[in-house]
Formats: sequence, C-alpha cells, structure tokens
Amino acid sequence: MRIIRNERHIRVLSFVGRYTTLAGLLALLAGLVISFTKPEWLVPMLLSVTLGMVLSVVGGFFADRYASPLAHHDALARVLKGLDDRYTLLQYILPASHVLLEPGGCTVFVVKAQEGQVTYQDGRWKHRQRGKFFRQFAGQEGLGAPHFEAERQVHKLERHLASQLPNVEVPVRGAIVFVNPDVTLDATASPMPAFYGKKVKAWLRGPGRLKPLPAAIHHQLTAALEANT
Repeated sequence: MRIIRNERHIRVLSFVGRYTTLAGLLALLAGLVISFTKPEWLVPMLLSVTLGMVLSVVGGFFADRYASPLAHHDALARVLKGLDDRYTLLQYILPASHVLLEPGGCTVFVVKAQEGQVTYQDGRWKHRQRGKFFRQFAGQEGLGAPHFEAERQVHKLERHLASQLPNVEVPVRGAIVFVNPDVTLDATASPMPAFYGKKVKAWLRGPGRLKPLPAAIHHQLTAALEANT
C-alpha cells in the first residue's frame, strides 16, 4: 500500500498539540502560584487559570489526534498495513481526512481512538469509560456520532470528485475504524460499517470488496485524487 500524506499539516498540528498542552500546564501553575503568593491578585489568577484550562483542552485534542501513540494517521496506516500496491492511502490531502483509493473506488475512514465500551443502539452511540469526564476535560475527543461524521466527509469527497471528474461515476463509501486495542465495540446495528482496526483488511478483501473499475477510469480517478499532492 502506498501512503501519501500532508506531512506539513501533521507536523504543525503535532507541534500545536505538544506545546499548547505544555503552555496550558504552565498557565495553570502560574495561577496556582499567584493564588498562594498574591491572593489579592484575583483577576490575574482567574485569567491564568482560565487560559490554562483552554490551552490544556485544545492541546490535548490535537495531541491525541496527531502526536499520541494512537495518532490517527499512524494508527490507520498500521491497521491497513499489508494491502498491496493497488491501494493508496491519502491522508489530509483531500476534503476527507483519510481516503483509501481502492481498485473499485474510494473508502473514507473516520478514525476513533477511544478506549472503554462503545455501543450503537436505538439510533445512538454511547461511550462508557473510566474517568471519562476528566479525560475529556484534558482534551480527549468525544465520540459524537461517527456515522454522521463519515457521511459528511463522504459528501465532501463526492463533491470534490464531481468537480474533478464530472463525467465519471465513482463509488465512494464511509467506514468507522476504532484503533484503540482497549476498546470493546458493539456496533453491528450501525448504519455505517464500524470495525475494530484489526477487522478492516478482512472486510476490504471480503464482504466489503468493491467491483474493480475499468482501468481507464481508475487511472483518471488516481490522477484526480493525487493532483493535490
């Protein structure tokens, strides 16, 4: 499998994640010091604590997504490792963040790195995790509604392809991948395919395999997707 990434995008947001978190901790520490040494400085103390909280949440979000051991771009590449050169993974290049170009079309992946118990029942996603409140307070991304997120990204990619290849119909679909080895997933009722990371390749090669496109159309599709690299 070939991998094409916007390395600058990853590098910048990884830097933001690491150093914004550090700045947030320093601001919180400054607020704590002020509260002990200059308790009459109420406004500077409150400003410092508020700034520290905001920076910590923002930094934690970007650190989880771009700089952690489960950074989305690396975690997805690991679970797809072993696919042959007919597949190309494009990350942060297109309107959708993670797009797998296959012999039969495109799959847009939404990556989730939550641990704990994730379920989809009665039209709702639920996430249970120890210390969830404090983890999210520190910037952990909420689960949200990943099938809606995937649908939005699929529509964005479809519009992009329609502008690039107006006379070509390309199959575009979405899938949700949970990459944390400590997640317990029960999402068989999800309106969009949702997998443990280790299950993705088997799906792509088996029940999720798309009918190959004609060689000429696949060549046009490859050129259109890689035009922005």
